Amino acid sequence: MAAPKVFKGVGIVHAQRRSVANAPMRDLGDVEVLKVAHRNNQQVWKQHRRPGGGNLATMDTPDGVSLDVQMQEWTDENMAMTLQGKVIELPAETVTGEAIVLQRGSLCVTQLPGPTDIVLTKTSDSSDIPASAVTVSPAGVRVPDDSTVITEPTPATIAYTSTAAKRIEPLVEAGEEYRLVFDGLNEAEGNRPCIVEVYRWKAPPAEELALIDAENPGKLLAKGEVLANPDAPAGESPFYRITWL
Repeated sequence: MAAPKVFKGVGIVHAQRRSVANAPMRDLGDVEVLKVAHRNNQQVWKQHRRPGGGNLATMDTPDGVSLDVQMQEWTDENMAMTLQGKVIELPAETVTGEAIVLQRGSLCVTQLPGPTDIVLTKTSDSSDIPASAVTVSPAGVRVPDDSTVITEPTPATIAYTSTAAKRIEPLVEAGEEYRLVFDGLNEAEGNRPCIVEVYRWKAPPAEELALIDAENPGKLLAKGEVLANPDAPAGESPFYRITWL
């Protein structure tokens, strides 16, 4: 008796941005879900020759193909792809004279991230405020709730050196299409190689971005549509193909 044919897939999912010439076929990292779903539009002819109902014939027409991709790695490029955004490089810069208002228990968010070597100056008399009067964080500076130096709202200026960073700007690049390739294995069949190629995949922004979620930490889920490839030859699928080695 032949061994049953079952499937348990593992492998690497790659994505290539179609609007960029010679774009790299990028590794998406660990992908937890890669799932294709087919939608059909069914036309039904009822039978009317005898009691009991039932159908005489049906005709199924493909109504669309969807593809869900759930990524576990929050790389800059994965976040930009799932949020229809872009990645911006922020170099370290020297900032002087940035206006803030210091007050107990309040965070002052600096215009650039990761301030270091800060110098605080009181606006009213240009006197120095000791750096020890605040707590520095990646987002800015915060005055402790029990501060004895800052006892009332105090306008000030801050000078600092920012930290080089990458910024994601979501929802600014809608309509991007990707080519996806699953370079995989079937663990249930002795790690038999399986290649799945999706020609055109387009996804709306992720439905949610779990920044704090103890039950389901940090998943990037993109639910997109597989679009038809108008250049597909006759007899070949315009949506995707599966190759077994």
